[in-house]
Amino acid sequence: MNKKKIDVYSLSSYFVLLAILIVFGIGGNNFLTLKSLYATMNNGSAQILIACAATFGLLVGIIDLSVAAIGYLSGVVAGMLLHLYNVPYPVAFAAGVAVGVFLGWVNSLLIVKFKMNGMLVTFGMMLVLRAFGRLFTNDKTITIDNVKPMRQARIAALGGLQVSLIILVLIIVILQLVLTYTAFGRKLLLVGCDENVANRIGINSDKIKTQALMLEGLLCGIAGSFFWIVVQGSIVTSGLNGYEFLAIAGAVLGGVSLLGGRGTIFPGAVIGSLILLYLASGMANMGIDLFVTPFVRGIIIFIAMYVDALRTRKIMGNRMS
Repeated sequence: MNKKKIDVYSLSSYFVLLAILIVFGIGGNNFLTLKSLYATMNNGSAQILIACAATFGLLVGIIDLSVAAIGYLSGVVAGMLLHLYNVPYPVAFAAGVAVGVFLGWVNSLLIVKFKMNGMLVTFGMMLVLRAFGRLFTNDKTITIDNVKPMRQARIAALGGLQVSLIILVLIIVILQLVLTYTAFGRKLLLVGCDENVANRIGINSDKIKTQALMLEGLLCGIAGSFFWIVVQGSIVTSGLNGYEFLAIAGAVLGGVSLLGGRGTIFPGAVIGSLILLYLASGMANMGIDLFVTPFVRGIIIFIAMYVDALRTRKIMGNRMS
């Protein structure tokens, strides 16, 4: 009877997260308290959701560098509607999400229909959207008082857990269910594994890629127009800056392949994002210089890339044998 071998690569992200929690739990000050853990997750909720969004692009082989900028502009639109016109929050939220979906469609038009290079298109989109956002806000920080009740909503029975975190968890569960149990999820993975094979068996790979990028835009719209402006309570001109790299790094740390066709929302992108969030939080808790954090993050990301390369090599070797 053959015993099933344990895949060390698939468990590596758990080991890293556990090591971070243990090290900073021992060396830090109240690092492992519920309040501290909740606060870190809540403050990083936009980063987690943007990582989930980037995962859908990565699954079909598209590295989208505009995910954070889409979230930023979506948040700016929602926030400005609240600030200038005092519209009901659901209207502002819907407008922000609509902006995200539209921008995801624009990306798909350029990448899928016109066959332009995905990284270059999304890099250009990132720069343009950042410029638009600063233009709309006149490059100033804007405080939004309308979202204060939502930011302060908590559930005492769960140790003061923010309602926004519960919403984040529900979104993550839904996304993982979609990826695991729907035809769309299976088609995503197949297109990412081998687009030619997918086309031969009747899957419209261009349609799947378009849907993936539009879903990505929708999630970024939610991240910006809800999790960013609600948690922060303001529009900051540098908001979500650099999150595109943290999102992609988090996804890869969680086992999502840069080459497409392999990965999960949970534990994948979520665990990877938590590694980066608790690493930064733990270092700040111990009083380590803030400039050291990007250096350590960079080392972890390089290791993740190396592990991804080893995992890909192993999978390709198994297919050829």
